[in-house]
Amino acid sequence: MDDRMNQTLEQAAAFQKLWLDTFGGMASVWSQYSPDAPPPEEMRKMRSGMLKAVAGAWDEFIRTPQFMEMMKVSLNGALDMRRMARDGINKIHEQFETPTKEDLDSILLAIRHVERRLLEALEGVDDRVRTNTDRLEKLAEHLAKANGRAAKPKESVQGLSKEAGARTEAAGKRKASTN
Repeated sequence: MDDRMNQTLEQAAAFQKLWLDTFGGMASVWSQYSPDAPPPEEMRKMRSGMLKAVAGAWDEFIRTPQFMEMMKVSLNGALDMRRMARDGINKIHEQFETPTKEDLDSILLAIRHVERRLLEALEGVDDRVRTNTDRLEKLAEHLAKANGRAAKPKESVQGLSKEAGARTEAAGKRKASTN
């Protein structure tokens, strides 16, 4: 691994030297010109040709297997470092008995699941209450018609509720008196 790392570092140093030499030379040539005194036409052609040559050299260099290998090693190293850092942080959390991001994510997921199930259950209860209210209103209308009086459904439901409560109370008193 050390030989491979040394080779990678040497390649990176060569890449850096190429970069610095190329642009250092260009800067020294162009530093003698200012915006007030632009280069003559021949210098512009030379500049254009030089930039094309540099672009071609860079394009060739970027496509070389050595550069590709260097980039691969660099990216793999960054991913390994990230993995090691994450593992280290998880070990610290474990040692200090503090929750990790994964722990918090799993708790939040469980809470969302419970929340969804509660909402579904409440929707079911709401539907049943609505259905029972409709049935009670229809029953109140039916009883009102049967008694020969026209009552408002909501008042009838309240009356039925009071009547049912009174009957339950009376049944409770009868049962208590028989004991």
